[in-house]
Amino acid sequence: MNYRELILNESSSFSDSDSPFLDAVLLMAHSLGITKEKLFSMLSERVDSVPQSFFDMTERRRNGESIAHIRGFREFYGREFLVNSDVLSPRQDTEVLVEAVLESSKLFEPSAGINGSLDVVREISILDLCTGCGAVAISLAAEMPNHKVTASDISSAALDLAKKNAQRLLPAQSLIFIESDLFSEIDGKFEIIAANPPYVPHYQAEQLIAKGWKDPLISLDGGIDGMEYIRKIIMEGYEYLSHNGVLLLEMDPHQASESLALFGEMGYIDLKTWKDLTGSIRVVGGRHG
Repeated sequence: MNYRELILNESSSFSDSDSPFLDAVLLMAHSLGITKEKLFSMLSERVDSVPQSFFDMTERRRNGESIAHIRGFREFYGREFLVNSDVLSPRQDTEVLVEAVLESSKLFEPSAGINGSLDVVREISILDLCTGCGAVAISLAAEMPNHKVTASDISSAALDLAKKNAQRLLPAQSLIFIESDLFSEIDGKFEIIAANPPYVPHYQAEQLIAKGWKDPLISLDGGIDGMEYIRKIIMEGYEYLSHNGVLLLEMDPHQASESLALFGEMGYIDLKTWKDLTGSIRVVGGRHG
């Protein structure tokens, strides 16, 4: 039996996966201590022995545990973030939020003066609410090292993990971490506020946990219709933005229409949306007028 045949055999029972073969490849590579690229080059080779850890991990996957939680890390925006049962494992869709922040930050870049000279570059302040493992905040700090990034979360356990990720990935940079229920412990104003809040309707979140999802319920449960925290952030966020500051929220595509309407009602201007790889609206934003 070669590696391809073994992986196909083990992945055939990953019934809840959209990419069962890739899942098994990642687990095999992890058990062998090699990259998935190296394993792909070995697929036709004969298997002499396989670590028992591979079969232990595939059994956990069959029971509904995510690849990220099994391996203990998740790739996000080109970096590997530690994850555990205290945090939501970052999804690829959330990379759209990072892109939206990077694009919006250009609003605060120096512009050419009358005599052609450039204004002095000023530091902008960015707040990442509901930071979880810190994937968004750390990615932003890495991409924009000259700006001030603050990460907050209601969970002290999540913040502990976010700090570990920051120490691993950005040892020379200083991020600010605040334990806060949304804006309750936040002071000052920010040029950009970004958030990936819980936005799964309560009954769906409970169903996911019952199916074996290891993400904490608090990171998924967005209230009866999934909009509880989205509404709060839109309604409360305006006063924490500097003039021309931008609020950006990740959400389910079906929540975009109501969110855009609320942005408008609360006085935000220049409303904008960003789409994910499927062409669905994933991030909605508005600017302080």
